[in-house]
Amino acid sequence: MLAAKKKWVSRTSDATTTETVAALAQAVDVTPLVAKLLIERGITTAAAATAFLHADQQPLLDPMTMHDMQRAVDRIQDAIVAGDQITVYGDYDADGLTSTAIMYETLDQVGANVNYYIPDRFKDGYGPNQAAFDRLIEAGTKLFVTVDNGVAGNAVINAVQEDGIDVIVTDHHELPAELPNAYAIVHPRHPDGDYPFGGLSGAGVVFKVATALLEEVPEELLDLAAIGTVADLVSLTSENRTIVTLGLKVLRKTTRPGLAALIKAAGLDAEQLDETSIGFGIAPRLNALGRLQSAQTGVELLTTLDDERAQELATQVNTLNEKRQGLVKSIAASAMEQALTPENQQRQTLVITGHDWHEGVLGIVASHVVEDTGKPTLVLNEDETGRLKGSGRSVEAYNLFAAIDPVREELVAFGGHHMAVGLSVMRDALPVLKDALEQAATAQDLAGEGQATLMTDGPLAIKDASLATLTQLQQLAPFGTDNPAPMFELTPTAIPQARAIGSDQQHLKLQLGDGQSTVDAIGFSFGDALAAVQASPSGVSVVGELSSNTWNGVTKPQIMIRDIAVTGAQVI
Repeated sequence: MLAAKKKWVSRTSDATTTETVAALAQAVDVTPLVAKLLIERGITTAAAATAFLHADQQPLLDPMTMHDMQRAVDRIQDAIVAGDQITVYGDYDADGLTSTAIMYETLDQVGANVNYYIPDRFKDGYGPNQAAFDRLIEAGTKLFVTVDNGVAGNAVINAVQEDGIDVIVTDHHELPAELPNAYAIVHPRHPDGDYPFGGLSGAGVVFKVATALLEEVPEELLDLAAIGTVADLVSLTSENRTIVTLGLKVLRKTTRPGLAALIKAAGLDAEQLDETSIGFGIAPRLNALGRLQSAQTGVELLTTLDDERAQELATQVNTLNEKRQGLVKSIAASAMEQALTPENQQRQTLVITGHDWHEGVLGIVASHVVEDTGKPTLVLNEDETGRLKGSGRSVEAYNLFAAIDPVREELVAFGGHHMAVGLSVMRDALPVLKDALEQAATAQDLAGEGQATLMTDGPLAIKDASLATLTQLQQLAPFGTDNPAPMFELTPTAIPQARAIGSDQQHLKLQLGDGQSTVDAIGFSFGDALAAVQASPSGVSVVGELSSNTWNGVTKPQIMIRDIAVTGAQVI
């Protein structure tokens, strides 16, 4: 017997009746399966379904309704007329790099004297850095435009404004109680604004600024906006869905030498690019830059017109991503050893520490530990002074920020939100931090929440796990936050083939059968389930996503396993 890692909960509700499904299917001319999935996602009217299914035909929202947009445009135009140096101050992740590239290209197009600066994760940290701003001002900057950061940069921005240098903030992050005294704050959720959709990414906000400056939708920038939107895991609904749908069309035919080279280096088929290609191919490579070194060259990669330079930069980025993958694998193995010690197995939360661990990948490692253990986890690297610095990741049932906030005075630095934090702490304060995490686990009743849940879209027959069904499901794409890819429960009556694959036999390859039909299935990091599957092949159930796999020119349906359970009597 093998228990599922998560509790499987079907999205099917009382609203998903045969009658409502049939009515919506007829109204918008889709199959009952697609209609059912729409209803489960809260899309119940013909008008809403039409807008959802044809996102590329929906008009983009008026950028001038966003707070301070006119004020920002006027100030930028004044700087252009005066010939003042404008510096775009960005961020080192994929959303920040694409945001910077969009703003830089737009300002360059309208004749601005413009440059850009990407802060170094290790030297400057996230957001406005006083020393960096001072250097840029000394070098001639007369106007700053922040992208994908700034709303939390009160101290730096206020000081710069007081010295007579204007700062325009364009951002999408959570608004603090006190906003900086910037010349303008362009933010889709500003309390004094009227923008109809608050879920834009940093790149999405900058795309709206570009639209306002150019007085038309810059379709050639949609590829960058789509990458930033998918990479930052914002809600793929409403305007974001339109941006990504349109942006993917531009991306598949991109004329950017850097993106074309990066797509090729990642082994992606340019004509088949989708949101998964961005999320697992393009974005991780851009993020690897900021995790391991200065990400300044990331903007150059996205904006260069030099084919030779593009190839050189794409190769560098791909090599860095391979290095990042190696670091994560090595550190994650050590972290899991600690997580499984008797002491840690008794704890509800984990604090994992090490030496000479690269701090740029510790958030990814923490995510891996949470996935494997189900426990909120901090992963910290200790330097020679006894200071530990790193990242934490959590589960839905546990507010990690709220757990640590009461002891923030004991820490060197701390910030974050419900699911993720970054912090520094001296070794002698580590026991206080560990106690705070455990006390919060009790106070928040983490144990009482039980297993994490995995939402499913109900059963899928083996015979229906086909390319024809997959074509239907693609009508609901692009998938992402608030529009998850359909996840089905499959209960085969037989497992004709089962084996472990991968260099460490860490992955599981199955063939699911019902006596007449079969479909291949693969479960990454499920290799340890092989023994249970082989011992009780008639008791296997999986939750997975229907996808396709092309090998030697032949495309077949495939189930991507997200969870597996084995029940029944086992025959050894």
